Amino acid sequence: MRQIILSLLLLVCTTVAAAVSPSGTLPVMYITTKNQQPVTSREQTVDATLYVTAHGQYAALGTAANPLPITIRGRGNWTWTGFDKKPYKIVFPKGQGQKLLNMPKHRHWALLAEADDYLGFLKNTTGFALSERIGLPYTPRRVPVELVLNGDYKGLYFVTETIRIDKDRVNIHEQEDGETKSELITGGWLVEIDNYETDGNIVLYEHNDYEDKIMVTPQAPEELSTAQHTYLTSQLNTLNDAIYNLGSKPLEDILDITDAAKFYLVQEIMTNRESYHGSCYLYKDRDSLSTFNSQLSTIKWHYGPVWDFGNSYDRMDETFVYFEPPWRPQVWIEQLCQNETFAQRVQQLWYQYRTQGHNKVLDDIDSFVSTITQAAKRDAQRWRGSQNFRDNSDMPGRKQELLSRLNTRLQWLYAQWGEGDPTPIINSNEPVFTDPLQTSTPSRLLIVNGQLLIERDGRRYNLTGQLVE
Repeated sequence: MRQIILSLLLLVCTTVAAAVSPSGTLPVMYITTKNQQPVTSREQTVDATLYVTAHGQYAALGTAANPLPITIRGRGNWTWTGFDKKPYKIVFPKGQGQKLLNMPKHRHWALLAEADDYLGFLKNTTGFALSERIGLPYTPRRVPVELVLNGDYKGLYFVTETIRIDKDRVNIHEQEDGETKSELITGGWLVEIDNYETDGNIVLYEHNDYEDKIMVTPQAPEELSTAQHTYLTSQLNTLNDAIYNLGSKPLEDILDITDAAKFYLVQEIMTNRESYHGSCYLYKDRDSLSTFNSQLSTIKWHYGPVWDFGNSYDRMDETFVYFEPPWRPQVWIEQLCQNETFAQRVQQLWYQYRTQGHNKVLDDIDSFVSTITQAAKRDAQRWRGSQNFRDNSDMPGRKQELLSRLNTRLQWLYAQWGEGDPTPIINSNEPVFTDPLQTSTPSRLLIVNGQLLIERDGRRYNLTGQLVE
């Protein structure tokens, strides 16, 4: 009897899944694997073809009659193993990169399922919007689509630029794998502070009371010569020493403080508990040949780009991301916050975000919600009852939950940091803020009956942008 019930449930779920179709409100991506082979591995790629329908501002790519060749495989860790709705990586053939959904041409793309996001697919959306508005040099672009894989509607996905060195992504010199010439191994470097110890990691220990293990995975180049491995290890140890004031040069000579502060502010606003534990990227460009023989690199390390906010708003709001982290370590950030220059830059960026950037992020959230609302309902229909299902069918409700968490977080940060430092940041790329109300009247923060409000042009708004009478 039990087996009969299970079979009936499987039949019902299969029938429901088959009955769900794209909403018609987004571009649709059709992927067909060779011989309808299922995608079951993160390591083994499967040959496939792809085409994307046009919708609104987005151009079509390929057609049903003439699709484009790709390979596809699984990606992610918990997002791959913990959910029936799977994320994927797709790659176009060498020399055949594509301008996918109006984004700059490239071969490598991620199809993020975001099945773990119970806040209306808004975690990555908000984190990426913060990165853009706070002014990090590069934030991965992404576009929502509906995915059909081998004729099976898979729901709402996010076509996202993967983090790679490229003129339209991390715009630094691309160093060759296995390079040995001393004048060429100073950059470019793209590395990830990782939470998995794997072959190829460089391991060092943070100078803190815990002596936390720092695991760094080279992303570009990937295959290191002995000379590259020695250089990168030396650089990471030099940075580690400088953060703890143990080096011969000040931290500002080694690390771009402004980008580090921008990256940190995004993580704090998002309460991203994994922010400095994994998926934490740093990069460094090549030193000029004329200064190569100097004792220390002249080109600094930069934090970024941001990636993966799936663990945001999953802990209490009234603490900093580095305080008693759920997973050790949160590499370097607690010590960085004790650096006077870094702390001042955070204060300057905090002031600019409060007075000029916050409403832009709210606009980004509103636009996103209106774009995906119907597709989110179809996605919920498709995956209801599946492993670890998150119901995002009520996008207005999910948006209000996200804004409530965001507002609570901003009020707590204001209680810690105050108004911030209005001193302009000089000798750096200023955040690209614009006055959301297009007025020259300065805004100020007030606390009225325990509520944090923004006053501008004689009107008062809460931190979610709503007018308060």
